[in-house]
Amino acid sequence: MKVGLRWVIGTAIYTVVVLSNGCAGSINSGSVIDRIAHDIAKLNAGYPQLADFSISKNVNVKDMKVEYGYRTHKAERIAGWRAGVPNPDEDGIWFYIDFHQKTSRAQIHTQPMSQPYCLGNLSLSFLILEGKKTKSVEGAIWQILKNHGVKRCDQTLFQAG
Repeated sequence: MKVGLRWVIGTAIYTVVVLSNGCAGSINSGSVIDRIAHDIAKLNAGYPQLADFSISKNVNVKDMKVEYGYRTHKAERIAGWRAGVPNPDEDGIWFYIDFHQKTSRAQIHTQPMSQPYCLGNLSLSFLILEGKKTKSVEGAIWQILKNHGVKRCDQTLFQAG
């Protein structure tokens, strides 16, 4: 079943952010990702698409990742990053947040559309797809990230290499 997505940049409501290293300092990785996840969990009352969000199931503290999908289906696209992740139904959502070293060359960390943000000495990837019939939670998640110290870094845009 083909489902339309709201588009923010180009063709769909999605955000690709690869936060580039450039901020000084280090962070307690386990506690910050845990605090971010707890704040996301608190949003479920206002965003029905977060109903199944679970810190125990959707958070990997060791790898500093949060990945969540609700009412998703296999991607119909065969190219681009969206082809490799679950795509939301009209009332669904999929998002991915991770903090990583700027030297990472993992495919998910080398997306071409990016903005330089950082948390301590780590870079961030934040990708989100939202169904067109959902109340967008993207801004609320961005606010949570900023509340936990994510800042725009003072360097040029990260370029996929």
